[in-house]
Amino acid sequence: MPFRLRDQAGFGLVELLIAMTVMTIAIFALVAGLSSGIEATKRASKAATAGTLADRRMETYRRGTYAAIAANDAAGPAEVGPDGRTYFVSSSSTVSCIFGGTPDLMAAPPTCPPNADGLANRPLTVVKVTVQETDDMGAVLITESSTFDQSTGT
Repeated sequence: MPFRLRDQAGFGLVELLIAMTVMTIAIFALVAGLSSGIEATKRASKAATAGTLADRRMETYRRGTYAAIAANDAAGPAEVGPDGRTYFVSSSSTVSCIFGGTPDLMAAPPTCPPNADGLANRPLTVVKVTVQETDDMGAVLITESSTFDQSTGT
């Protein structure tokens, strides 16, 4: 009986190379997906820690009095988060008047002139807390702000 090549079972060299190429592409796709997942997890961890540090700083303002807000504006030293990374936490405050006008910042606490209708005006202070990375060229991770009203004391 004559022996024919196409009757043989199994893989030839071309089929083997195609299968290996497909497997290599699949493995590279899995590795790329895995590494991007790891990077996304790192970013989420940094953002969560930054949120915790911003909340902690904002709570120091909420515990204090209205008059003490401006005195607490500070960049402060770098802080180490619960994840062991170092973060730069800064805070600033701006004063505005509830009915418009320019606040008198020289008074302690700041005061506001009556509005055009003669209504009493009072200052509002907006405190902004910013958390930045110290290792990635100071990228801002989170900014949190809160408004404090002199009439409520907080």
